[in-house]
Amino acid sequence: MFPNILDSYFVQLKQINPVAFKAIEPRIIRESSACLTNLANLSRNEFTSEGRGSDYLDSIQLSLLARSEGVMDLLGKMHPNGCDGLCSSMIICDLLAGDGYVNKVARQIFGAARCPTFINSDISQFMVDRCIRDGLFAIWQSATDPFWIKDGSVDGVLMAYGTHHIQRAQRPVAVQAAARILRPGGIFVLHDFEEGSPTARWFADVVSTHSVTPHDYPHFTAGEVLDLFAAAQFDEVTVQRITDPFVFHAGDEESVLQLLAEYVVKMYGLEKLRAHTQRVLALLDEYFGLAVTRTSRGDFEARIARNALVGSGRRV
Repeated sequence: MFPNILDSYFVQLKQINPVAFKAIEPRIIRESSACLTNLANLSRNEFTSEGRGSDYLDSIQLSLLARSEGVMDLLGKMHPNGCDGLCSSMIICDLLAGDGYVNKVARQIFGAARCPTFINSDISQFMVDRCIRDGLFAIWQSATDPFWIKDGSVDGVLMAYGTHHIQRAQRPVAVQAAARILRPGGIFVLHDFEEGSPTARWFADVVSTHSVTPHDYPHFTAGEVLDLFAAAQFDEVTVQRITDPFVFHAGDEESVLQLLAEYVVKMYGLEKLRAHTQRVLALLDEYFGLAVTRTSRGDFEARIARNALVGSGRRV
């Protein structure tokens, strides 16, 4: 995605979503060839076809709604009236969008008419290309430098599911950038798995050991989130802990556990555990607690209880 093809790309984006297109600045993008060149280097991360990007995409295909409870909780924090306040005229920039997962869940649950307008933004060109292929509005940029987007042009900013990938020294820059693109009164929501929590330990112990790519990143603390929001002068700041589980359903217990294990292997690229379903299930139970119950519909539900740290604040 370099300057010589930008014009055709702008045309494509405008066709996908003219409302979202109003928030981007083509002139600045054309003048930012150095940023685009730098992105080409930064984009060679673990979320590519050479890393665990393809496995991650396969996990979404396996079950789009496995993480929907946490996604809906996050979206509810994007508006004072919760999810009831969300509508298609509201523009949300997801700065760590990946393949547009949050956008896809919102569209599935709200329907096209009520789904907010998403600007899916990611540092991985592999993921941005997948968004575009799936008909989503997506732009290629870093969360620390969202140079595509005009000042004060979006209603909400989400930074979730990968926030710990931002280097600690760059986190103040990323939060300041979120404040820049928010309109006055807009809401910023930051999500991560808290340092020292079972999920953070899962990444350090299990993913780093068994994945096709290393995964040793420092996670956020509640104090760090508060400090970052204060430095960026957000108002009405809250820090909460939410349940962000994996949930699966199937006709029998064996099938639902197999589905959970397959999803987790793909989600985290656990190549070394691909043939070891029982070991995966044992690790999930050890780190999160694994509950299998029979529902009122007669099928079986498997659930692991991940907990996440979420900060939110309003731009003054």
